[in-house]
Amino acid sequence: MKNAFAIWSLVLAAVWPAAAIASEEENKLLAVFFGRFSNYIELPDRSAKNFVITLIDENPFGSLLDELYKGKLINGKPVEIRYVTRVEDIGQSDILFVTLVNPRARQDAIAYARKSSILTISTALGFAERGGIIQLDFLQQHTRIKINHGAAVKSNIRIGAPLLSLATVIRGDQP
Repeated sequence: MKNAFAIWSLVLAAVWPAAAIASEEENKLLAVFFGRFSNYIELPDRSAKNFVITLIDENPFGSLLDELYKGKLINGKPVEIRYVTRVEDIGQSDILFVTLVNPRARQDAIAYARKSSILTISTALGFAERGGIIQLDFLQQHTRIKINHGAAVKSNIRIGAPLLSLATVIRGDQP
């Protein structure tokens, strides 16, 4: 029994760091995507002085977003990073990164963002099919982008052709 435990511990030790590094690398890539996507989206005119990126629920980035966007401009505006746990606290934002696990809460966030013309992004499976605008999947060191074009149109958000050409596009009227 001790030998089986020792072998299992060695296997986990060998695999665990690789999984942690992949996740960290994915988070770095995802953090950069927020700024890159903004080059290819057109949001309704806002009088806000900052470009606001809001995370709702869990923060998988630690201090990465704050460090990455400190002193940076997106669309000519200083970047402000906000962290909230409830839909009611989202306020005015340009990008909403949704990590909510509860499907009902996720749908509430999507509905709020749609009414407020906020670009929604998530890595949750089925996010784009359920009305989110951009869903990112990381598979075997490849990034897949899925865009719900119908949801973007309903949110009064225009997505440029270069970004659409890199993505799987869902057209039509999704939730």
